[in-house]
Amino acid sequence: MRACRLIEEYEPYFVEDPVADAQALTEIPKLRQLTAVPLTHGEEWGQRWDFHKLVENKDIDYIRATLPNVGGITEMKKVAALCETHAVGICPHFTGPIATAALVHCLGTFSGPVLVEIGSNTRRPGYLSEGLDFREGKCWPTQRPGLGVTLDLAQLTQIGETTEKGKRLFYQRPDGSFTHW
Repeated sequence: MRACRLIEEYEPYFVEDPVADAQALTEIPKLRQLTAVPLTHGEEWGQRWDFHKLVENKDIDYIRATLPNVGGITEMKKVAALCETHAVGICPHFTGPIATAALVHCLGTFSGPVLVEIGSNTRRPGYLSEGLDFREGKCWPTQRPGLGVTLDLAQLTQIGETTEKGKRLFYQRPDGSFTHW
């Protein structure tokens, strides 16, 4: 709360994930009453039910839900409809160029504010010969069918495989620690 109040005069576009996920549903509504800075949350959440109360009550100004986490295009469209109904914007968490290409198609018709987290990912990686067109500060879909990407599987390295039903795959960072990304 102190940090949010200290930066109010600078009018940040939003404050991302101001509290831990475990406390978000109880603490963000309290924070909303104590600060005027726009708030956003939800990049780790996987279902619209995780954040629908925050959207419904306008406790957040943007959601950070991302297409792979919510379960694909159909579910992301439902998330967008929920946000549109309550005038809440969408700023999906960056999860890779293929997911971003899908988000451009999925959210292209959203009537509210949409920001796409790109960071330094303004060029296609080597494993995509065709894909998202990022220019003039905007993401544009290609004219190709589907998501508009062409994936070169020969340039990818398989990092794991799940063959048993119900077995969960965990990814490891270079230092050996586990991650879900």
